[in-house]
Parts: sequence; C-alpha cells; structure tokens
Amino acid sequence: MANLIGKFVVKKLLKETAENKFGKKDGLFERTPATRMNHKTIKFTSNRKKLRKALPPGLSEAEQEVLVKVKRRAYMLDMSLFSLCGLRFGWSSVIGFIPAIGDVIDVLLALMVVRTASEVSLPPSVRSKMVFNIIIDFFIGLVPFLGDIADAAYKCNTRNAIVLEEYLRDRGQENIRKSGMVAPPDLSLPEEYEQQPEFYGAVGGIPSAEASQTRFHQQGGMGTTGSGSAQTQHHPPPPTHMRGTNGADLEAQVPPKPKSGKGRSR
Repeated sequence: MANLIGKFVVKKLLKETAENKFGKKDGLFERTPATRMNHKTIKFTSNRKKLRKALPPGLSEAEQEVLVKVKRRAYMLDMSLFSLCGLRFGWSSVIGFIPAIGDVIDVLLALMVVRTASEVSLPPSVRSKMVFNIIIDFFIGLVPFLGDIADAAYKCNTRNAIVLEEYLRDRGQENIRKSGMVAPPDLSLPEEYEQQPEFYGAVGGIPSAEASQTRFHQQGGMGTTGSGSAQTQHHPPPPTHMRGTNGADLEAQVPPKPKSGKGRSR
C-alpha cells in the first residue's frame, strides 16, 4: 500500500517520469538557483532557453542531478499550484489544510526531499538543519487555518533546497581548489545569475535598476564612479561634426593649428 502511494506521489504530484530522468534532468531547474525559485522567475526562465546552468561549479554529475531533483521537488511542493494574495501554494501547502492527517502527510513529503538530498552524503550538521526546518514547519501547521497559511509562507522544502545548494557550493569550491583550476563564474549566486546577457536582472522582461545600470556602463553610456559625494562624471566625447538645417554636414568649429615659423617674412 505504501509503495502504491509513493508511486502516485512521484508520478502524479511531483510529475517525475522517465522523460526527465525521474526529476534529475530538468533544464528549468538546472537554469534556476534555489534562491530564485519564485513563480515569476521560473516563468521567465522557462522562456529563456539560452540561460546557462545555474549550478555551483566543481560538482560531479551525480551531485548536480540530486540538486536539480531537490529543487524541482521543493518547487512542486511549495509553489507549483496557484497564487493567493501574492502567496504561492504547492501540493504541500494544500495537503496541510486537510484536518488531522494533512500535517502528517506534509511532514512525510518534506522528509522525502531530505532523503533525496542525503544521496550526496550530507554531514550531520546539514541534515540536522534540514530536519529543524521541517519541525518548525510542522508546529506552525498545527494552528488551524492561520497556521496553514503561515506554513505556506514558510516553505520548508525551498529552505532545505537552499541549504543543500549552499553546502554543495562549498564542496564544489573545495574540489576546484584541490584540482588547482581557476574557478568559473558561479551562476547559482544571484548576483552572478542576474548578470547573464539573456537575463539582466529581469523578471517578466523588466530589468532591475542595478542590472540596468551595469548594462548601461558596459555599453559606454554616461555614469558615475566613486561613492558618497565624491563622484566623477563620465561624458561622451563631443561630436566632430553636426548636421545643418538644410541637411549638409557642418564641420565643428576647431581653431586652426599655428603654422611653423619657417619661411615667415620679417
């Protein structure tokens, strides 16, 4: 019976099939950091196929697959269904509304995510942090209705996906140091992720102010450097010619260079 329920959850709720290697191969979650798994970013990323993988560098193929599967499960459980008053709900949030057994099922689903994360041999400290998030989530959900709303806002599965990503990032950096190679950009970091040409900090096509300013500087526009009141203005060079009202080009009024003194009459 438990085996049948597990297969139903994996296939119907989490939509893990042979096509996506049972959750381990999903381009959408390969290109989205755990810290950016909100619905707007996911929707934006799905339309930007050219975004590079947002996975910490230095990881093995197996570690990358586990991270993708954990992020995918966290999104399905925490945010995949609908939005209400700006708050995203997933399967875990909805199941928590079921009286009595809802919170128990919610815990079992969250432990399933931790079990998947443990496939990369997590140290006890990281596993304890994940279990602690589940315990907080469980006690919040015990409060009728308001607790279930707070439970949907807490999103323990997404928190645990971020914990796993941070731990694997440190592991990947250690692997790179041991190999003596130069570390490539880490696109799992939000500041690196949002500097991609296809992204520029955009969600729904609207760039953030910081990313827009960075892009403006890179394209040679005016800007300021420095901090506080001590700032230096950078202006584009003046044009060497301009166009008159009749359409003819008018040369800029540049004073002529003085001629050499040789051959001058006294």
